[in-house]
Amino acid sequence: MVKIFFLFRLSLILFLLPLNVYSWESVAIPDYVNKNSKSPWNFFDDFESKNFFSKYIINDKGSGRKPFKLRKERNGNTYIEVTVKHGWNKCCGSWINTERAEFSPPLKNALNKEIWYGFRLRLPNNFQHIDDRILISQFKNQFQSMKKSPLVGISFYENGNLFDIGGDTGGIANIAYNQKEDKRHGIRIKYKKFRDEWFAYNEKKRTTDKTYQYFKLTEHKSFNSTDNGEWINFKIGVLNSKRKNGFVKVYVDDRLVFNYEGVTFDWNGTYIGSAVRLGPYRDSDPKRKGYHPQSIHYDDFAIVSDKKTLDFLMGKKSLENAFKREFISLNKNDRRKVQVSLQEFGYTSKIDGLWGNNTWNSMKKYLEERQVKKERDPSSLLMSLIN
Repeated sequence: MVKIFFLFRLSLILFLLPLNVYSWESVAIPDYVNKNSKSPWNFFDDFESKNFFSKYIINDKGSGRKPFKLRKERNGNTYIEVTVKHGWNKCCGSWINTERAEFSPPLKNALNKEIWYGFRLRLPNNFQHIDDRILISQFKNQFQSMKKSPLVGISFYENGNLFDIGGDTGGIANIAYNQKEDKRHGIRIKYKKFRDEWFAYNEKKRTTDKTYQYFKLTEHKSFNSTDNGEWINFKIGVLNSKRKNGFVKVYVDDRLVFNYEGVTFDWNGTYIGSAVRLGPYRDSDPKRKGYHPQSIHYDDFAIVSDKKTLDFLMGKKSLENAFKREFISLNKNDRRKVQVSLQEFGYTSKIDGLWGNNTWNSMKKYLEERQVKKERDPSSLLMSLIN
């Protein structure tokens, strides 16, 4: 409930920001953003439209569209379910292979650009971890014959008991992992799970070995874990730079869990662009029997040029979802009463008790015009409209 209160209060403030969201591929860039360093992508996608395959590039190495399914929740919300199975999109050459099911917007030149991206992620109730790596998202600087890790990889290991964030800030792009380059260029933090919390276990900065104390890459030694079946909010900030002004920041449910500042682009190779990828990417079963299928849910995917805009977009959508859940939980007669009350605030559709854009837009107008400032949850606000 505290989280809903926070989102409600935040959104009332953010409603007033001078931003216009037109469609999935276009988010207005605020005037205060430096146009020379703005993100090459600026969009928000809630996956409510059906043209997924016309928007994104899928990492297809033989499995085609099979891994990607648009699903609808009971409250009407649509999300994308991405599944990886044994042997799907395997790569590359020997048995030490990887298998994946990833999607991304088109590759862009992101050198010296500030990029903020976010998404909601849910591991389904029946999700089973593996005693191996499963990566859930990555920001990757791509080179010809690339053999190094992404700048930002977010992964689980050890049957879901180790949470890993990090990657490579540079190196010789077409030479595989080696300890010398990893020490010079690698950045990483690992969290171990104990009961219902993640505790910082070790970290590594550029030009250093791992340390198990005096952590610099996180302001918090622990944060709460999230159960299967519940949505998690991720926000990631990247400034691709050859200078010390670069950074990588990762937030989980608005908790800063990785905070690196310094060189982020120190590569030797032919750069061809950068990608923000979502979807499971894992190592193949070394026993060759094959790991079980794994599906991950993604929603509310945004890439923009500054954190303030990202916070606005994701906070606004979270608030809408909170009101939508409460509205649908009412009986049909009460839902109709809400819509009747909202006619004063621009509701013009049929009084049918069904949630839609008109219901939400008139609800926003109600909140704005009444200048609701008191911390009240969506349930009590809807009851005030009923009565």
